[in-house]
Amino acid sequence: MTAKRIVITLGILAVLSGPLAFAQEKSKDQTLYEKAKAAVYEKDYQSAVASLKELVNAYAKSSYYAESLYWLGYSLNKQAAGLADLERQLGGKKEALDKVNLLLEKYPSNDWAKDAKVLRVEIAEALVKNGLKDYRKYINGGIQGGVAGGIELGVLEGVSGGVYGGIEGSVKGRGEKPRDPELELKLVALDALLNMDEDKAFPILEKLVREGKDPELREKALFVLSQHEGPKATPLLIELATKDPSAAIRGKAIFWLGQRDDQDSLAALIKIYDTADPQFKDNLIMAFSQSDKPQARAKLVEIARTDKDASAREKAIFWIGQGGGKDTATILLDIYKSSNDAKIKKQIIFAIAQGGDKAVPTLIEMARKETDFELKKQLIFWLGQSNSPEAAKYLKEIIDK
Repeated sequence: MTAKRIVITLGILAVLSGPLAFAQEKSKDQTLYEKAKAAVYEKDYQSAVASLKELVNAYAKSSYYAESLYWLGYSLNKQAAGLADLERQLGGKKEALDKVNLLLEKYPSNDWAKDAKVLRVEIAEALVKNGLKDYRKYINGGIQGGVAGGIELGVLEGVSGGVYGGIEGSVKGRGEKPRDPELELKLVALDALLNMDEDKAFPILEKLVREGKDPELREKALFVLSQHEGPKATPLLIELATKDPSAAIRGKAIFWLGQRDDQDSLAALIKIYDTADPQFKDNLIMAFSQSDKPQARAKLVEIARTDKDASAREKAIFWIGQGGGKDTATILLDIYKSSNDAKIKKQIIFAIAQGGDKAVPTLIEMARKETDFELKKQLIFWLGQSNSPEAAKYLKEIIDK
């Protein structure tokens, strides 16, 4: 073979081997890692555990090793939570904790170490609540020092996973704003203390939400407060919703009051609506729409009838229509008759039409009496969207005139 042919042959081999070499660049550990992460996102924890175990057992020097230990602990914990047998459930959580501990022992400065500390507290919580008191050490060590302004939390004996689930939000690494695991760890512990000793914990939480210098810290402390069912929580939320200097805090406090199913919260929201900054009207109307209490429904009707803000009236009308109920069409029709605002009337037509075939008689009645051409056209349009024979009969009647 000539030198020229050798060069050409080697060049061809290089070209042909290029794709193969590229394919080989995606090593087995990377393939396992990507497969596992996809399974985690799909909440297929059994598959995630299988891939991650293979990776950490066979590729201890992999660049994915530390992160895989975190996700293995995470997936084992989630998988265990779904088991019916308590013994197997606790065994799975112990195994999860072992993987998290291995990550923290071998890679204490790794980017995933802080997340691992938060996860360890959550796992330890379940174990301690099931009588495995030895795991308290992980909870006690989860918080040392102050949450803010030198406030001491002291030694804890348990922790609630509820707040962790709320703060945790989304899986790391998918484009969201990075979380602060150290802060989350402290708030998890604070939530635990609230569940164990409200007299001791509530003053700490109260100080955080009122005086915290960091807006993110205040918002997360507000979340902890919102999840607390104790008698002191609602009055503090009401105070924050009405008097806090931060508009963001007032808005979030209004939202969380709307999630509480008690008369005091609803009464406060109704009172706030009459005096609140207009920017919070949307939050309040949403809160009323989510309540199944008669007072909330009555407030929506009042807003729809009399509010000077047309936008607020439109939103209230929309939510009245979405709420359903036997009296919905009657209420909306009554508002329709008393209004001179064409835009409001169009919103009412839309809201009534959402009742489907049940709304057809009301829409026909409105169409027969309506003299405004544009409004009548809207009514006929919505009747045309119905499959009702009664609607078809009325439309034919119009055509035959």
